[in-house]
Amino acid sequence: MNPKVEELKEILGEELSIYRKLLQHAGDKRKLLLEKFSTDLQTIVNQEEILVQRLIELEPRRRECVAAIADTADANLDTAVEKISEADGKSDVWMVGSQLRDVVNEIKTVNEENQRLIEQALELTQYSVKLITRAPADVTYGPAGKKPGQRVGPALIDRKA
Repeated sequence: MNPKVEELKEILGEELSIYRKLLQHAGDKRKLLLEKFSTDLQTIVNQEEILVQRLIELEPRRRECVAAIADTADANLDTAVEKISEADGKSDVWMVGSQLRDVVNEIKTVNEENQRLIEQALELTQYSVKLITRAPADVTYGPAGKKPGQRVGPALIDRKA
């Protein structure tokens, strides 16, 4: 089998493995966002950064293999698959490419849901802060010696914070 096809299969396999881990991390983040915020979320984000960095390193190698197989610099994976003559290599590369597309689409879906959950959590937090920091309503009856509308005690939280 063509060595570039073997290398491409290896690269695609590693990318698929990384994307599957990213999908698992996205699901873990969703679970943490639904249940609670914790330091576990930061750990997952750090692990994702490492995996994404590895994908960035693999990208030029994958592009080189695809270009070499397809005999053109701007080829995509489908073009390269069409150029592979061995049936086994062709089906293997096509299968891994198909799995990659599926996993990337799943990651996209889960990340969009995570983004909505984060936005909802942020809205709730902003609402809570507004409730805590809003100025108290005017008081019609106050303690002796205080005029109505005069603050009786210190505010719970400084509004400037």
